[in-house]
Amino acid sequence: MIPVAAGLGVLLMGSGVWAANTVVTRLFGGPQPDTVLPGDAAAYFQLDLKPSGAQLADYASFAGKLPDSVKDELGDDEDPAAAVFDEILESSDSDLNYEDDIQPWVGKRFGAAMMANGDGDEGPAFEAVVAIAVTDEGAADEVVDELAEDFSGGDSGAGEVRDGFMFLAESTATLDSVERDVDEEGALADNETYASDMAGVSDDSLAAMWYDLGATSDLIQEGLAGSTYGSDPFGTDYDEYGDYGDYGSGGGSFEDLKFDGRIAAAVSIDADYAELRADVVDFQMGDFSMADYTTGQTGLSEMAELPDDTMIAIGGSGLDELSEQSWNDMAAIMPEEFDEAESAMQEMGVSVPDGFTDLLGTQTALGLSDLDSGLDDPFEGFDSGSMQYRASGADAGLIEDLVEEASQGSYSSPPGVNSDGDTVVVSSGATGQGRLGDDPVYKRVMQNNENAVFGMYMDLRPFAESEGESDADQWGAVGYASALDGERATTNVRWAPSGE
Repeated sequence: MIPVAAGLGVLLMGSGVWAANTVVTRLFGGPQPDTVLPGDAAAYFQLDLKPSGAQLADYASFAGKLPDSVKDELGDDEDPAAAVFDEILESSDSDLNYEDDIQPWVGKRFGAAMMANGDGDEGPAFEAVVAIAVTDEGAADEVVDELAEDFSGGDSGAGEVRDGFMFLAESTATLDSVERDVDEEGALADNETYASDMAGVSDDSLAAMWYDLGATSDLIQEGLAGSTYGSDPFGTDYDEYGDYGDYGSGGGSFEDLKFDGRIAAAVSIDADYAELRADVVDFQMGDFSMADYTTGQTGLSEMAELPDDTMIAIGGSGLDELSEQSWNDMAAIMPEEFDEAESAMQEMGVSVPDGFTDLLGTQTALGLSDLDSGLDDPFEGFDSGSMQYRASGADAGLIEDLVEEASQGSYSSPPGVNSDGDTVVVSSGATGQGRLGDDPVYKRVMQNNENAVFGMYMDLRPFAESEGESDADQWGAVGYASALDGERATTNVRWAPSGE
């Protein structure tokens, strides 16, 4: 049993385990699919099962730390490429067999690009083009036509083998444009924007993805321009929600609501953890720009100060500044609603937006422990556990008043409000006396997050123990962190197992 929160995908982890346990002579080197796919692609995905020597060492170390039940689930030597092709072949009428017809020629690198197809029968749209590395072009050429039909789900599919890759497309026109566009305009790997976005994200990755949000926006606008619905492509009256211009579109119609930016993401395996990293770059929608959100505070220092038996933790830096910026932006869009919210907050004694520091401090953390729940639903026992809230630089008097007001009418003892230096500490229930930041698993999963402005942590071991898992102590923890750096927002999600 593998919970979603604990894994970054059975196929991807299985790929790492397979590589760590398989002789990989002849697997090093060779071009990536982005060197043979067009530079004007709107989106791109790749799976790289050709690890470098350094990657193999990391894969082997990580595989050794996996819980025993996960190792049994994944297996040691199952070729992950088989799962990719088996799914395609099983959903079609193909007579092809992976072991006999595909395994002899298939390489270990796969790429897929989304290409604009111009004006089709149903208006502008994207079509997929797949590039699969091949080790034997002659053998691949024997099955390319049948695979193209399986890929497209009909007779319209087209395929060819050249330059060390098999290309599959949904139409002959799209396939023909691939080689022409690469020759005339360059490959995706030569696209400076793509290369800059992916730098540092996809290095030594098992899987990677890039998505041009602006290309999708342009396609939507192009479709709207020819829509019989005019400014409302859904043919729906949205007057009850206000004019589209009220939501920062800069205009009075849906066609003015444009967005831009890119997403670069990758899954990689380190010796200590598996990581999903996703960067949002240059995002802008209407008058909103991600670059407008800044804070002088970074790091997750208060989260590390939570009790050592914390099962779930949330923390951040500069949340007071970011909350004030967000409040001002949203109040400009929905002034009446935020006037009401401001009045409600003032009745509680909280002045907004300039008083968020009194409530949140400059460094903030909330920890939950002693939860009576398992891996399937970690929040099931939310009401049963203990809690600690930490806010550095917050107003102790304000928080005491809020705690007292919230506890009125309750039969339980109110949470205690104390100080730890400049930090206001609110505690409810019995908590551990140690420090969460000293836990070796916490250190592994939350390392190198000095620039984070928000983070989350979940210790999977007590949840697995609650569910009766025999290898509960091997499940480790999941960590999440987000950082802001001008035009780029970076998020990483990690799983650090604790088996040996």
